[in-house]
Amino acid sequence: MSGGPVLDEQRLKHLELLQSVIARLGNNSFLIKGWCITLSGVLVAVADRSPGRETIPVALALAVGFWLLDGYYLRQERLFRALYERVVGDGDDPPPPFTMDAERYGGPVSWFAVLLSRPTLFCYGVLAAANCLLLVFTH
Repeated sequence: MSGGPVLDEQRLKHLELLQSVIARLGNNSFLIKGWCITLSGVLVAVADRSPGRETIPVALALAVGFWLLDGYYLRQERLFRALYERVVGDGDDPPPPFTMDAERYGGPVSWFAVLLSRPTLFCYGVLAAANCLLLVFTH
């Protein structure tokens, strides 16, 4: 038998709602990464075939734009995870039942820190650096 807290039906339903939001945000982040890598690859391939290098700045802007968008989704996911932990916990100040206000009850999550986290730097930082190098060393 487990010694953890016993959750009532209302809190369990609230946790299910939060889990579904967290799953959707994680899926959106995954899809954004896939689209960014695919579109950047296409633009670099087009830049290789064309005499000019006009498409490389577009690929760089695309990588930065997707980086910002993914940072938004990852920040939202972290806020909802913090809200989930608060609903599960037995703290003194629990959030209201069925609240989805992650900004207010989730805790502090810096958007800048999310943008510079390892997963985002590895994906978008590498793409942006590669595009910058291509811009410098082409023609």
